[in-house]
Amino acid sequence: MFKFAFFVLLIFTGCSACQPALESTGKNDTETVEDERPWVTWETCGHKPGDNPCNFELENQYGDTVELYDYHDQVVVIDLSTMWCSVCANIAPKGDEFTATYGDENFEWLTLMIENSTGDDPDISDLNTWVTAYGITGHVLAGDRSLIDLNAETGYPVSAWPTLVVIDQDMTLYNGLVGWNEATIRGWVEPLLEE
Repeated sequence: MFKFAFFVLLIFTGCSACQPALESTGKNDTETVEDERPWVTWETCGHKPGDNPCNFELENQYGDTVELYDYHDQVVVIDLSTMWCSVCANIAPKGDEFTATYGDENFEWLTLMIENSTGDDPDISDLNTWVTAYGITGHVLAGDRSLIDLNAETGYPVSAWPTLVVIDQDMTLYNGLVGWNEATIRGWVEPLLEE
């Protein structure tokens, strides 16, 4: 287990380059975004432990836009999954379980669906199929492969499905895991919630 965790850590720390801190948020200028989020004090963002993750805007199963940065002051688990992945299907209800345990005022689980069952970009219909099949009430977001970069420069270093990322209350990427291990994810989340 230690060797596997170390390997995962190497994957997440393999690159030092970052992209601009604030991605498009639909606003006309960056100053407006900074005024709305005065806690954004970083000039670059990245996708490895210790980085401030880049913001994203994605549609959820209801057609609403969800931004990562809306969850500042909460611990966030990002679950990067595909609809054709059997492990992803097995852990689909975990987001609601974690939220029930830790409380939605302190914790958020965001499932970023990267591909539908045929390997295409998911749409709202696909997301609704997923949430209905697994009885999910939390956010399932329509992502795509632009959120992935094995070098962790412009996206998350996904090398297998699912990949999970834990982000702390200050919007710092705490750690990530390729595959699923509930004890590991809980072991990362719980100490952050106690801070």
